[in-house]
Amino acid sequence: MSKLLMAIILIILVFGCNQSSEPVIFKNTENYPEGIKRLHGNVLNNILKSDGDLEEVNILLDEMKDDGSWADIDYLSKERGAWSPRNHLSKLLVITRAYQTKGNAIYQNKGVSEKIHLSLNYWLDNDFQCPNWWYPVIGVPMVLNPIMILMEAELSEEQLKKSLVILNRCEIGKTGQNKVWQSGNVLLTSLLTRNIEMVERASASIKEELVVSLNEGIQPDWSYHQHGPQLQFGNYGLSYVGDMIKWISILRNTSYSFDENKLAILRNYLLEGQQWVIWKDQMNISSCGRQLFIDSQESKAKKLSNSIKGMEVLDPDFSYQYVKANDYLSLSGNKHFWRSDYHIQRNPNYYFSVKMCSERVIGAESCNSENIQGYYMGDGAAFLYQSGEEFTNIFPFWDWKKIPGTTIHQDDEPLPILTCSGYRIESDFVGGVSDGESGIAVMKYVRNGLTANKSWFMIDNKIVCLGSGVSSSEGFPVTTSVSQSYLNGEALIKLENLVKTAKEREELLDPLWVLHNNTGYLFPKGGNLILETNTVEGSWNRVAKRYPDDRIKADIFKLWFEHGKNPKAGSYAYIIVPNTTERQMTELESNSPFKIINNESLQAVESFDGSSAGISFYKAGKANIFGGIEVNQACLVMLEKQNKDIKISVSDPTQKLTEIQITLKDQYEHESAEKTESNTIIKVTMPSGMEAGKTLVLRLVGT
Repeated sequence: MSKLLMAIILIILVFGCNQSSEPVIFKNTENYPEGIKRLHGNVLNNILKSDGDLEEVNILLDEMKDDGSWADIDYLSKERGAWSPRNHLSKLLVITRAYQTKGNAIYQNKGVSEKIHLSLNYWLDNDFQCPNWWYPVIGVPMVLNPIMILMEAELSEEQLKKSLVILNRCEIGKTGQNKVWQSGNVLLTSLLTRNIEMVERASASIKEELVVSLNEGIQPDWSYHQHGPQLQFGNYGLSYVGDMIKWISILRNTSYSFDENKLAILRNYLLEGQQWVIWKDQMNISSCGRQLFIDSQESKAKKLSNSIKGMEVLDPDFSYQYVKANDYLSLSGNKHFWRSDYHIQRNPNYYFSVKMCSERVIGAESCNSENIQGYYMGDGAAFLYQSGEEFTNIFPFWDWKKIPGTTIHQDDEPLPILTCSGYRIESDFVGGVSDGESGIAVMKYVRNGLTANKSWFMIDNKIVCLGSGVSSSEGFPVTTSVSQSYLNGEALIKLENLVKTAKEREELLDPLWVLHNNTGYLFPKGGNLILETNTVEGSWNRVAKRYPDDRIKADIFKLWFEHGKNPKAGSYAYIIVPNTTERQMTELESNSPFKIINNESLQAVESFDGSSAGISFYKAGKANIFGGIEVNQACLVMLEKQNKDIKISVSDPTQKLTEIQITLKDQYEHESAEKTESNTIIKVTMPSGMEAGKTLVLRLVGT
């Protein structure tokens, strides 16, 4: 045999060995106990799903210093949020993935291996720790574990020993998504140590959290709670989705698999919960929790979109629904999350939400110097989107005492900074009613000596906003904010006989309407309002301390009611008209679309043709609507005529009532109806337990 032929055969043999069907690390599975062999392989496949951009990897390798560190990381940082040192492990994981990915240009490259060990030792020798418990217990092991698993075959005993000191700081505990994170960390560490008993315990702990309950986690209305009864769609609840998809995939086809029936819970959470808070590739502000960061609305929407795509693979029988869920045009309607005091109206043209709080539900939190200004973010914060860009990164420029929808004291003091425990208001009459198409959100507001009865009626593609009983004796002026968004073009004002373009500041007495950015604000009862269209200077540092105090500017549109100092029984009424024009607003001023009642006992809106109506009863009483409707308890009621029949939707905002009696004029047939000579009395048994606060819909047949 010639030397040339022998060389060719040698090259073929070497190439064949290096291009085996799977990376060398998968051979480590042979060293695992039988019970976790497949699990180990699934974990490796999951870690290697993302092999990293080779250009990014080469940059990271080039920028790595001789001691294995990176110059752009502040290793001495004691920040509680966005802790910089963790970026070291994140960068190292990107490199390690590429190193262990077959077909990659640096696959099993000796020089790269040396750099990985250099950088790993830098972390293990220094054992950097953050004062925020989350990082040493959850955040660091979350990134270090995959690195150790990928490099297991090359680890020295000393490296494994030092790493376990760090990894074993995480134990199974906490609740909700924190528990999922901790259990996942313990599971991966237990793979390294071949502790089958702990693998089983950790996997069981993860599976326990895929459940609907009244505790932290997924709620019966498909919202998500963490840190107590607090809405966390875009923070913990968003991470929960991604983690559950990951663990269902990893544990499938092993002895630790999820019960496949549980997949329906995750499906409903996505389609009946999370899908509602994304519109035009933006997450609604009120769903972002305390994480109001630069581009957070877009990045959170993208993260959710990727999770929904992941469910297409994980749950293929429902792939069509997941494809639809990533198209904002596919979802229209009205939904009230009764467990979270949260209400949404949406269609292809606009998106509107109201976030409230109560004695039951926490309004907002501020942890780790995040959401520093969010003291009023749960006090009826109402956001209208049309372009989708009305509030993108607006937070440095906001007047946080005039968040749209809120009725607030206007003192000169800085806002108090909340804690992770957040806050609640002193009221249990907070909730909503929804028939799936229209709805009412209500908030009997009691906080810091200020009271107000606030309702939002979402009907006929308009939002009627009513306030009554606005009272305070705290010595401060009180305002109700109508809007605060980016200025986009001119703002028009219609006074009695004049349409004018707004100047930088306008004091308005009984305006008929204001039009800005294709949104109309109709004032059926007038009022004292102020409109500003100013350039505002702000800084991201006043929103979250992780950012530098750089000054930036933006043009802001701001419109609000002035109730005066120490108001007594003040009120307001305005109608938001999305996607409108000057001509349409002129028509509405003389042809009111609604009949409105607004007093301290009840607030009611009836369509002008009398076909539909909604009523917030703040106490037992009667409303002169539909010939007269009477209730024996404070509640919310919506009515819709359907030929001779009537559809009634009713809810109990207090979530305490067992029965509500409704009396209607004329006679109707219903299984719970009692007819008199001229009336129909219906005794409605209200939802209880996990469904307390949910809307009950009745259909009464006319006779």
